Amino acid sequence: MVYLNPGGFNFGPRNLDGYGISNIAFGVTYSIGLYAACIYLWYQRHHPVVKMRKVGLMLLSVLVIHVFCFMVFTVYTLNGAWPCTVEYWAMNLYLPIGIGLWQAQNQQLVIVSRQQSHLIHSNHTYRPLLPPRGRGVGTPRYWLWRVKIWYRSISSQGKYEGFVLIGIVIQFTVSFVIYNISRKFNRYGIVSHHTSPGLCRRGWEWAPSVVWQFLWNYFFGPYLLWKIRMVRDIYHWRLQTIIAVVAGLPGTPLWLAAVYTDKFGPVNKYWLPAMWFVPGMMAMEIMTLAFPIYQIIKHKRDARAINRVLADFDQKKDSDSSNGSITLRTSLSTVSLKSKRNGKMHSMESLDKCLAGNHDSLQVYASCMELNGENIIFLTKVLAFKQACEKAFTTTCDSSTNFHRARNDMFRQALSIFVTLVHSRTASYPINIESPTYSSLEAIFGPATTVVAMCTTPSRTTSFTSTSSNVTPWDEPQQPSSQALTPLASPAEEFPSFPMRVLSKDSSRYAKKGNGSSERIVGVSEEDTDAPHNVNNQVHDPLEGVRVPAEFDEKVFDAAFKSIRYMVWSETWQRYMVWKRTSGQETVGHAI
Repeated sequence: MVYLNPGGFNFGPRNLDGYGISNIAFGVTYSIGLYAACIYLWYQRHHPVVKMRKVGLMLLSVLVIHVFCFMVFTVYTLNGAWPCTVEYWAMNLYLPIGIGLWQAQNQQLVIVSRQQSHLIHSNHTYRPLLPPRGRGVGTPRYWLWRVKIWYRSISSQGKYEGFVLIGIVIQFTVSFVIYNISRKFNRYGIVSHHTSPGLCRRGWEWAPSVVWQFLWNYFFGPYLLWKIRMVRDIYHWRLQTIIAVVAGLPGTPLWLAAVYTDKFGPVNKYWLPAMWFVPGMMAMEIMTLAFPIYQIIKHKRDARAINRVLADFDQKKDSDSSNGSITLRTSLSTVSLKSKRNGKMHSMESLDKCLAGNHDSLQVYASCMELNGENIIFLTKVLAFKQACEKAFTTTCDSSTNFHRARNDMFRQALSIFVTLVHSRTASYPINIESPTYSSLEAIFGPATTVVAMCTTPSRTTSFTSTSSNVTPWDEPQQPSSQALTPLASPAEEFPSFPMRVLSKDSSRYAKKGNGSSERIVGVSEEDTDAPHNVNNQVHDPLEGVRVPAEFDEKVFDAAFKSIRYMVWSETWQRYMVWKRTSGQETVGHAI
């Protein structure tokens, strides 16, 4: 029979009874499992299914919350060994800060779902880059301008994290002031009186420690659930949030009852007031780690199954074809495969037909359920780019001048794709491609991206009209001939569909819901007052004088297209076809 100390928590000797030892054993075992899960997620932080979750902030919130939980596990066993001041700061720092950090990282679901929905309607937006600081101190007007540019460059998630940081500072300030004015914690206070260790843990001084937990579970959390009520993501992110909010609801009321009423005295001997927060905190920790780990394992399991099916298919074709005319790489686009786990695998040809035709349903599914709509947008834009290149280079290039003009135009279209969907600093959601592929695209489009994304006005824009510029040495990358690099003609004269301007607030009702720092490549007429003009009252072109690199051609996106196409076919397309068959082509969407 397990021994239980009849006195319970009474500030006496250590409670090494069965209950006390069980608390320590459970706390240590749970901590080992939690740290192992955190380490696993950190090593998998670049995995596509968890990359959007801001893994660093997510793990930090879990670890801060767990410090509070582990201290609570040890309170009964130590039987008052923790000083009153230590428990005060644990309640006022680890509990609210952990919840605040968790709230900040979970806000990512709202931002991702909202911006993915925004991608469906406006996929030409990008994030501006902060211009380099000039020499000298600068005038106040200059610094106000830089602050404005800096604020525009911050994402919605960054701004929300800033608000959480302000809340943490306020929480610490209030706790610090209360600690210094109360005689319960020091000898130089001005309110309250010196009391026993038991009474020290009761009083008005402890009430501010639960304010954040109360606001999260009764205001911020339900409001967040309302905003994501129409989200049906396949990663169970919404379900995780619901469980975490509901599990934390009893915490604050029961803690208040346990601390400020005498009727909870018999209960407090074994279930201390702070332990009422533990179930909710553990639910937050477990849900935050379990769902991403499950998704990673499931993703890798499905990938191995697909690879086995493809390997078996390739082996069968090689054995059946004596001349070796059919291989895996040449037959993926026309053959449907079968997997014991996933059933029929739809062919890549079916995906190609969808991308070339009406792909709106696939786009909505990818954006609203898988939260990776940028992949579909990239594939369709690259297909349109290649078609435009074929048309421009085969039907309109009857002279060298027309060829250079068409090449300039194609470079602008390709640059728009790179800035809005590929570049890691300007794209709202950059596609996930291999590092060598990204590096090659960065070498071609990176310098031009810096020019168009710096948010500079004509007075601050460097002129690139010289044939050999020391400012932009990338204009001449090992050119084979003088015609390999051609300066981009001004769109005001040749291509009026590509000047840059700030995305206006009234240009689209969806722009108000997206990132406020977005800009886009749009058509601007000379009568458009929003477009920047030079001294001659002509439309300013940020790319004026910038030269097309010699490495640029119509195949510039082939490697990235092949990678994203295979990823969409093996994952999104198969799940989309299953969803389409089981749901009867029901429409999914957001109400955010």
